[in-house]
Amino acid sequence: MKQKVFWLDLAVCSLWLFVALANCSWWSLPTHFLMVVTVVMRIILSFTLYRGEKRSWIPLTVFSALFALLSVEGPVMRTTGDFADLPFVVMGINNDHLTHNIIKCILLAWLFLGPIAVYIVGLIRKTMKSSTLTWKDALGAILWKDKGTKAYCQLMLIAICALYAGLAMDMRMCRFACVVLPPLSLYLIARYMTSCKDTTEKNPVVGKLWMMVAAMVLFFYAQRYAGMWRVWMLVASIAMVAYVCWRTFGKLGLAGISILATVYLGILLPTLAIGYNQYACIEYGRRGLYTLEPLRGIFYIKDTNTDKVGLRDRYGILVEPIYDNIVHNSRNRPLGIYELRNNGCYTLYNVYQNKMMTSNISDPNLQDSICQILDKYCDRNAYGHRDRLEIRVTNKFKAEIPLSHVKMTRNGINSYYDYSDQPYISEDSVTLRSGEFATDSVVRYGDTFHVLHYSYDVKRDSTVLYNIDLKTARQSTPQHEELNELAKSIETLLKQ
Repeated sequence: MKQKVFWLDLAVCSLWLFVALANCSWWSLPTHFLMVVTVVMRIILSFTLYRGEKRSWIPLTVFSALFALLSVEGPVMRTTGDFADLPFVVMGINNDHLTHNIIKCILLAWLFLGPIAVYIVGLIRKTMKSSTLTWKDALGAILWKDKGTKAYCQLMLIAICALYAGLAMDMRMCRFACVVLPPLSLYLIARYMTSCKDTTEKNPVVGKLWMMVAAMVLFFYAQRYAGMWRVWMLVASIAMVAYVCWRTFGKLGLAGISILATVYLGILLPTLAIGYNQYACIEYGRRGLYTLEPLRGIFYIKDTNTDKVGLRDRYGILVEPIYDNIVHNSRNRPLGIYELRNNGCYTLYNVYQNKMMTSNISDPNLQDSICQILDKYCDRNAYGHRDRLEIRVTNKFKAEIPLSHVKMTRNGINSYYDYSDQPYISEDSVTLRSGEFATDSVVRYGDTFHVLHYSYDVKRDSTVLYNIDLKTARQSTPQHEELNELAKSIETLLKQ
């Protein structure tokens, strides 16, 4: 029981250290360094109490003083608050204030009151033993003198390297950390457990490291795949890790260590290394191994069935992959405002607040339907290379934002949409009435394009409801009947 509580306490302290190191909003302040020292002193205290050292009062006194000081200054409350947020963030559920406060109070009691209670009870029951623990050992030297603490520090340093690689989310750094650090951790764990068992075999895992490397390569490249492909790659990866861990620790009679090592080396450590949970949003693959500015941890996902793109963060999906393209560095937008583009229209998305903002149209469904009509229309009327179409549908009662606005260039059998706010074909100085045509010509790329402009009102019981403004620019002369036919098709959509 004592050993289980020790392992649990060590896990809690390790997570607390990760939270303190991961929070970069105050890393330049001296209090951040003191906060890290506080957590390290708590880890030292955990080891000395587990060994039953009577001189555990030394790290206990230093830890208590730092804990009290930083509780007043704020870092302790900030890190424990971030710690209490982890379950909500990882599971993707709304932060419940009451539950958050309960978790935070339990953490504070465990981290501060727990070691005090253990030390007092140990003194009363006389389970604390006198030892040769020096002041230097109690203040940190034990971390590299004791065999168990040395192994813990080695594994913790590797985990911190994986943490920072994942936070940076640099493709090369993440790949290196994912492929190299888990096998290195396995080697260190195996060496420590072998020394504890006093077996004749010095390095039982060396011949199996290649399989561990192969498992991590599978884990890393599974990011690009979606659905069952990724599921099978991840299953194969964890199965290979489980096999190596069982062959290494199972024959030593350490079934529990084998299971814990499989979970840690096969799931937790590589997940830290790549910087996000790839077990979430498993139906969508990652597009590109880079992140989007200004926040690291925001990146593209892709629906392989439709070739549409969306966004996700480290923990889950942000924007469903229903867009043709997403622009994150537009010169016309503030930092952190993305353009979600689809079928010629765009919606602005605020990545800081995780919410949709304004759109340049008011009826996306109508926009999609018009795009489908235009594809068939262009095929039927033999639109050539660089021929253009612009359709604008407005509600007469709410004309500020158009219902639909499509600016399309034809390139063979493909259509390309323009998303700029600039005039697309030509800027007319004359306003057309319903049923009127206007002609013009423009020169683009050294070729002359013939422009035909047409306006059409959609009525119901003699009341004008909508206006359809159509404009085309073709190298061949466009016919009036073509635009009139297109206007009638759009009118049918509006009356449905």
